[in-house]
Amino acid sequence: MKKKIVCTILVLLFGCGIAFSAYQIYKIFHEYEEGQSVYEDLSEYVELPDKPDAPDIPTVGQPESGESEELITWPQIDFEALSQINSDIVGWIYLEGSEINYPIAQSEDNSYYLKHLFDKSSNSSGCIFLDCRNGSDFTDRHSILYGHHMKNGTMFSELDSYKSQEYYDAHPQILLLTPEQNYVIEIFAGYVASVQDDAWQTEFGSGADFEDWLNRAIERSCFTSNMTPAATDRIITLSTCSYEFNNARFVLLGRIY
Repeated sequence: MKKKIVCTILVLLFGCGIAFSAYQIYKIFHEYEEGQSVYEDLSEYVELPDKPDAPDIPTVGQPESGESEELITWPQIDFEALSQINSDIVGWIYLEGSEINYPIAQSEDNSYYLKHLFDKSSNSSGCIFLDCRNGSDFTDRHSILYGHHMKNGTMFSELDSYKSQEYYDAHPQILLLTPEQNYVIEIFAGYVASVQDDAWQTEFGSGADFEDWLNRAIERSCFTSNMTPAATDRIITLSTCSYEFNNARFVLLGRIY
């Protein structure tokens, strides 16, 4: 009798374990679907460019010496309408041919948007967000954007592809749009970092210190770029989780112009 009771208890515990695991899986996929639905609904405020034979809108900023000015067709973002949904919006990031096509928010801390969507609903997909230490106009020497590496390929998962030279060669630029101005992010380095590294440093003692920091990033890069940033450039880092070791991060660096 006692053996039968023990067996019954073990079966019940096993069944509870299966039920709990099933619930956790359901919860994860439900959050994925909910997150995708929220961001898909935002598409009504975004008009993505067609792919004309001859792009028609010039890039913001000055081209490199000796270069002809590259032309870019920009997405059209209704920032006024988006600010009615969430006044924390500071920009929009777009990488053609990828899932990266999201609003950028900024909170008073760097934890809120880890677990909240752009509409501020609770969800582990989170929102792409600007470091709370940065100015919202992207004029700092070093600005940082964070986004989750979601297993369904959304948010900043695509950044992982920059570990390949081939992917970088095909996607050397990312577009950053703000209510005031549009910018190109010209990618020049990407590497796997530990959370103890200085990849998220925002204050530098001098231009020489900043230049040293840039050079160290280039030395660690997974790919080679022909563009070398200067200490006078504005730099942006896109940061997401990576899985080479515990608390690994992949950081992608670009010059804003």
